[in-house]
Amino acid sequence: MKTFLSRFATNAALGLALIVGAALLCGFFGRNVPFFDSLAHFRAHLAAVLFALALVLLVSRNVAAAILSAAVAAGAAVSVAGFMVPRPADPEPALSRASAPAGGGRALKLLQMNLRFNAATAPAIEMIERLRPDVVTLEEMNRRWVDAIAPLRERFPYTAFCGVGEVVGGVAILSRIPFLPEDAVCRAEDGFVARRLDLGDGSGLTVVAEHLVWPWPYHQGRQVDRLGQTLSQLGKPLVIAGDFNAAPWSGTVRHYAERSGTQPVAGIGATWLTTDLPAALRPLVGLPIDNVLVSSDVAVLSAARQPATESDHLPILVRFDLPTLATPPRLVGRATGD
Repeated sequence: MKTFLSRFATNAALGLALIVGAALLCGFFGRNVPFFDSLAHFRAHLAAVLFALALVLLVSRNVAAAILSAAVAAGAAVSVAGFMVPRPADPEPALSRASAPAGGGRALKLLQMNLRFNAATAPAIEMIERLRPDVVTLEEMNRRWVDAIAPLRERFPYTAFCGVGEVVGGVAILSRIPFLPEDAVCRAEDGFVARRLDLGDGSGLTVVAEHLVWPWPYHQGRQVDRLGQTLSQLGKPLVIAGDFNAAPWSGTVRHYAERSGTQPVAGIGATWLTTDLPAALRPLVGLPIDNVLVSSDVAVLSAARQPATESDHLPILVRFDLPTLATPPRLVGRATGD
């Protein structure tokens, strides 16, 4: 009986290892097959499962299968480590915001938040007031949330809303920096709004708030295809932030980055987990589907998740420098040392 159970466990572990390993390998071809890209979002989780199965196979003396499983899991883990392992803590609070970073420009702060259309509003509003970002990108912004952020209008006099009449909501940009007429785009069906900020002395920065639909079997890939020409025409420097419903290593995000001439920021970590599970697990076992993409002329100084609000997504605070900017941005109510 014991021998039978041992063989059954070994065979079960081997079968599961084959399935998980195949799913991991297929995920690397997500650009070609949408179903494979859906698998790719779980690459970190599948790699952890395959490591565990490799240990079971090793204990059961199936050494060859254990080594092969561990090798596949290790390769998958390496490919996502830069995105799943958070950056070191931001030392910014001790730094005067009026001082110039090493790049010679001016540091700006962008806060990215998926508000969740039906969440309590107070925690998100309090976070925005406390962090005092220069720009905020928002998703699931409906009429209820438009009313809720009214007290922030004095601090953020420049706003762009797109698709907020939908039940789940649209996207929005709040800014302390004036807008320019260029790159003013609203694509409600694609969860896309873009505005170019007037940084002074003829300089500008294009900011995009993005909210893609879910991956296959939904039509996420079609959204990116529809946005292709718009993305390629956006001015630089460029910062895109939003809920992509896709991991930064996925074919979807890589395709989006290629079309927009950007790269996803590493070191943010997991940001989403279903509300059916404890919020404390979100940064540990969640999915990194909230992303920030920047063009090569944007120097990211720090990128960090923020404490949970009432949303099922964690906010992201990004500090970045524009090294080629010779004059400071035209900010409203800019304070020093905050």
